[in-house]
Amino acid sequence: EQALRLATRFLDDILDYNADKHPLPEQREASLYSRRIGVGFTGLGDMLCKLRLKYDSEEAVAFVDRLFERIKNIVYDESVNLAQEKGVFPGYDRDQHLRGRFVKALDPAVQARIRKHGLRNVALLTVPPVGSGASLAGTTSGIEPIFDLGYTRRSESLSQQTFTVYHPLVRTYMQRFAVEREEDLPEFFVTAHQIQPEMRVRMQATIQKHVDHSISSTVNCPADTTEEDVAKIYFLAWKMGCKGITVYRADSRENILTAGTRRSTQAAAASTALQAPPASASGVPGPAPAIARETRPKRPRPKVTAGRTERIETPRGRIYVTINEDEQGVCEVFVQSLDVEADAIGRMASLALRTGADPRDVIEQLWRVQSREVAIDRSADGTIVRVTTVAQGVALAVGRALYGPGFRPDLVFPMADRLPAPRPANGYGNGHGASAPAADAVVAPGSGPPGTAEVQGGPAGEIQQPLLTFAGVCPDCGSSLIYENGCSSCRSCGYSRC
Repeated sequence: EQALRLATRFLDDILDYNADKHPLPEQREASLYSRRIGVGFTGLGDMLCKLRLKYDSEEAVAFVDRLFERIKNIVYDESVNLAQEKGVFPGYDRDQHLRGRFVKALDPAVQARIRKHGLRNVALLTVPPVGSGASLAGTTSGIEPIFDLGYTRRSESLSQQTFTVYHPLVRTYMQRFAVEREEDLPEFFVTAHQIQPEMRVRMQATIQKHVDHSISSTVNCPADTTEEDVAKIYFLAWKMGCKGITVYRADSRENILTAGTRRSTQAAAASTALQAPPASASGVPGPAPAIARETRPKRPRPKVTAGRTERIETPRGRIYVTINEDEQGVCEVFVQSLDVEADAIGRMASLALRTGADPRDVIEQLWRVQSREVAIDRSADGTIVRVTTVAQGVALAVGRALYGPGFRPDLVFPMADRLPAPRPANGYGNGHGASAPAADAVVAPGSGPPGTAEVQGGPAGEIQQPLLTFAGVCPDCGSSLIYENGCSSCRSCGYSRC
C-alpha cells in the first residue's frame, strides 16, 4: 500500500516537473488540464509462480481480481488526498465523474471521499510496455506469463561451449529445490505458448476492470492459427471489456518482406487436386485413387564433376561442405560432419538441385532453419556470418560457391529474388563467384558505401540494404537482437529496446 501511495504522489509531481519541458504550449495545457498519470506494475507472471498459482487457473484469476480491486481503491484514495492538499485537476466535473462506470465500481468509502473532496487526476492506472525494464529487473513483463523457461546459448569464448540460460525465477527455483530438468518443474511454471488464448484474454479482462487506462498485453498463438481464430480473440477481448490487445502468431513476421512471385508460380504449377475415394454399395469408402503429381526427371550425374570444399563453423561443430558443378551449374552437395543429419541435408539439397530447383530457393530454405545457438564463421576474405544451424552452414557454403566469399545470407534473405540467377562456371566449379559475371556478383561488405550490403545487376540496377549488426540476445524469446536504424530489435517475437 505504501508503494502505491508513493508512486501516485511521485507521478503527480512529475507532471509539474515536466510542465516547462513540453515542445508545444498545447501539450503543457493538456497535461495540466487533466493531470493524467499511470501507476503501473510488472512481474505478474512471476508473482503467481511464487504463490504457486498456475497463470491460467481459476484460482489465479480470482486472486488477481481481488488484488487489483485493492490496488485500484488505494491509488484513487491517494488521489483524493492529493486533491485535498493541492486541489482537483482543472477539468474536474464532480457529477460527471461520479456517473462513470469505473468510479461507480470503487469502494463506497472511496466514492464518498471523491464526492466530498474531488480527485487530483482524471485517470491513474495503466500497464505500459515494460519489456526492457522487466528484463533489467529479471522478472516477467507486465501482466505477461513467463515467455519461455530457458534458451540455449553458445559461449563466445574459445571453448564455444553451449549452456542453458533459464528465466531468473526458474533458475532460482531449480537451484533451491535441486531440480535438474524442466520436465520436473511444477505445473505452475506455465509459459505463454502453453496458455489458451481465451484464458489470456480472460486474465487481461479481469485486470482491465480495475485499470482505467489501456493494458499492454500480447497473446501468443501457434503458427497454424487461422484468421478466424485471431478474429475470435479480438472479438472476445472487445466483448469482455479490454481496451486493447495484441495477437502475435508464431513466425508471422518472417514473410513480411518476401517477394514470392517466382516461388508461388512454381507452387501453383506443382499443386494437385485430391479426389475423395468412391464409396462402395455398403457405404464403406473404397481405396484411395493414386495422387497425380508433376515430377521432373533427375538429370544424370556426369562421370566427372569439378567443385570446391569449404569448412564452416556451426553450433554442432565444424562441417566440410563440398559443392560440385556440371555444365548446367551446381548439381551436388556433400556434407561431412559428426552430425549424421548433416548428410541428409546434403542428399536432399543434391536431389533438389538435380531435379531443377533454383539454387537460390535451396539456399533460402536451408537458411530459414534457425535455432537459438550461435557459431561464428569467417570466410576467406574475412567476412563474418553468424550461423545457428548445420542447415544454415550448408546454405552459406553453397552461397559462397555461387557468389563469392563476401556472400551474406543474413542480409539477403528472406528475399532470394534479389540475387542474380546463378550461371554455370567457366570450366565449372572454380568456386569464387565465377558462376555469375562480375557485374552480377554480390559485392563483399566493405567494398561499397559504409553500412550497406550491395546487390547489383538486373533491370532494377543497384539495390542497397541496411547492414544488420548483432546486438545481443532477446530477453523475451532468446533469439538474436539486430541493431538497425538506431534501435535493437528481435525479428522473431517483435521485442524492441526503443
